[in-house]
Amino acid sequence: MRVFAFFRRLHRTQRGASLVEVLLAIGLASILLPTLATALVTSRSSRAQSLQQLQANTILRETNEAVRSVREKNWTAFAVNGTYYPSVSGTAWALTAGTQTANGFTRQVVISDSQRNGSGSLVDSGGTVDPSTKKVVTTVSWTTPFAASVSSTAYYNRWLANAVATDTTQADFNADILTNATTTNTAGGEVQLATGVNWGSTSIVGSYNITGSVSGLSVAVSGNYAYVGYSTSMAIFNITNPAAPTLVGTYAVGAAVNGITVSGNYAYLATSGLTNQLLIVNVSNPATPTLTSGLLVVDSTAGKSVAVSGTYAYLTKKTNSLGPEFYVVNISNPAAPSVVGTYEANADLNAVEISGNYAYAASSNTSRELTVINITTKTAPTLAGAYNGPGTGAGTDVVLNGTTAYLVTNNNASAAEFYAINIVTPATPTLQGSYEVGGNATGVSFAGSYAYLTTAVSTKQFIVLDVTAPATPTLKSTLNTTSTLNAVAGTAGYAYVGSADTAKEFTIIGPGSSGYLTSGTLEASTYDTGSSVAFNYLTFSATQPASTSVKIQIATNTDNATWNFVGPDGTAATYYTSASSIPYGTIGRYFRYKAFFTGTTSATPILQDFTVNYSP
Repeated sequence: MRVFAFFRRLHRTQRGASLVEVLLAIGLASILLPTLATALVTSRSSRAQSLQQLQANTILRETNEAVRSVREKNWTAFAVNGTYYPSVSGTAWALTAGTQTANGFTRQVVISDSQRNGSGSLVDSGGTVDPSTKKVVTTVSWTTPFAASVSSTAYYNRWLANAVATDTTQADFNADILTNATTTNTAGGEVQLATGVNWGSTSIVGSYNITGSVSGLSVAVSGNYAYVGYSTSMAIFNITNPAAPTLVGTYAVGAAVNGITVSGNYAYLATSGLTNQLLIVNVSNPATPTLTSGLLVVDSTAGKSVAVSGTYAYLTKKTNSLGPEFYVVNISNPAAPSVVGTYEANADLNAVEISGNYAYAASSNTSRELTVINITTKTAPTLAGAYNGPGTGAGTDVVLNGTTAYLVTNNNASAAEFYAINIVTPATPTLQGSYEVGGNATGVSFAGSYAYLTTAVSTKQFIVLDVTAPATPTLKSTLNTTSTLNAVAGTAGYAYVGSADTAKEFTIIGPGSSGYLTSGTLEASTYDTGSSVAFNYLTFSATQPASTSVKIQIATNTDNATWNFVGPDGTAATYYTSASSIPYGTIGRYFRYKAFFTGTTSATPILQDFTVNYSP
C-alpha cells in the first residue's frame, strides 16, 4: 500500500514525467517487493531457530546433569558403553538404552571407552583403555525450522567418593603376616626387622673332649640336652650354656652309635652292635640313663638310623643279603619292642625321616638316593616313589621341612651334593634346587630358613645355606674346623655337631654375630572393599637409614585366593619405593600389599604406615 501511495504522489508532483520514468518505477518495485517479503519471512524463521537452539541448550544441560547424577550414584551401572537417554526412575535419574524424541527434540548420550598414552594423558586413539574413565558425548538435535544440533563432550572418572585402606597402628600391623620382622609401638605403631642370629659368618662357640680317642658319629637335641653317639657309647650334655657344655651322663653301648632320636623319656639308638641294633634307653634322668630294652633284627648288620612317630620306631640298616634294611617296630611298650613290618631296599639306608604315612630314607642306591616308603600299612611297607639325582652320589642324610626334603650325598663328581626336593606328591619327588658342596656331605639339619651341612671337605667342614627359596639355595657361610664333621642337629641359634676331632668330639657352632636380621617381609592381611573397585594411589611412610630400604608390591583379585604381587609396571620384577599412582586398570575386590625390608645387623628400616586409595 505504501508503494502505491508513492506512485500517486509521484503522479501528482510530476505529471509531466515521461513514460520511461514510469516504467523505471515499476521495475524497481518488482525488485524490492520480493526482497522485502523474503526478509520478512527470514526474520520470522531466525527467531524460531534461535528459540529452538535455546531450548536445545536447556535440554543439553539437563541431560548432562542427569548423567552426572547417575555417575555419582553408581559408577558400575554408569560405566557401560552404549547409547542412552535420561529417564526418571522413582525419585532419581537413570539412563535408558536408546534415544528419546519429544516436543520436536531428539537427545542421546553416548558412553564409550577413553584411552591414555604412556604418560597418562587422554588420547583419541592409540592408547590404553582406562577403565576408570569414560568418554560421554551428549547430543540434542531438531529438524524444524531447520535441521541442527548442539552437543558436548566430557570425561567422567570414578575418583568421586574415593575411599582408603590404611595400616598405621600396631594392632593393624599385628594382623599382618611378618617374616623376620616385628611390630613396635615407639610412635603409634610401626614395623621393623626383627633381631636374631646372623649366619653370615660362623665360629666354634664351645666343645667337649670325650674321654678316649673316639669320634662323634650322631647327635640329637631335645630341650636343654644334646645326645651324642660315638664309637662305644652315648653321652648326654647340658647345653644351657652353649659356650660351656657339661657332661651330665653316659650310657655304655659297647658298639658304635650311628643314629639317635629322642622322644619323651626315651632315647632310641641305632647301633652296630652284634646283639642289638636298636636300643631303647630311659633318659628321664639324664644323669643316670638306663637300658629299657634292646632288639636284634634278623641279622647282625649295623643299624644306621632311627626315627620315631607315634607308637612306632623306624630302624634302617646297612644292606645285607640275610634281611631287609627297613624295619617298622612297635614301641607301644618300650620294654618289649617288636618288629611288625619290613621293606627290602637292597641298599644301605643311611638316614630316615617320617612324615605322615611315608618314610623318607637316604639310600646308597644311586638310582634312588631318596627312597620313599609307604608305611600306611605298618605290616607291609611298600615302595611309594624315589628321587634319582644326577651323577653317582649316594644319599648320606635327609631332613624334612614341610613339603621339602633336604638330601645330601657323598662326593658326586658330576653333580651337586645338596638337593632340595619337593615331596608334595610322595610318589613323584621333584627337584627344586641344588648346591655343589665339593666333596662328601655327611649330615644335614634345618632350622628357621637355614640348612646346616657337615662335610669332609677340607677348609669348609661346616656350611650354612639359606633355603628361604628352596629353588635357589644360597651360601651364607662356611667354617674350617680342620677335622671332618660327621653329623649335625640344628636349632635357630646353634648347630650341634659330632666331630672326628678326638679333642672335641662334641662341637657347638654358632653365628658370627647377632643384631638385626638383614631381610624380612610383611604381607598384609586381606582388605575387602565389598565390591569390584579401581585402586588409584598408594602412599607409605618409612625411615630408611643408610644401606637399608623398604619396597612395596601390591596384589588384587576377586577370589580372595590368588595373590600375585607386582610393582608399578605390573610385574614381579619392580617395586614401589615411594608414593605413587597405581597403573590404570588395577581392578579387584580384595587387596593386599607386601613390604620388603633390607637392612644391616646394626640398622633397620622402619615402616610407619601404608595407605591405598580406591574408587567404588
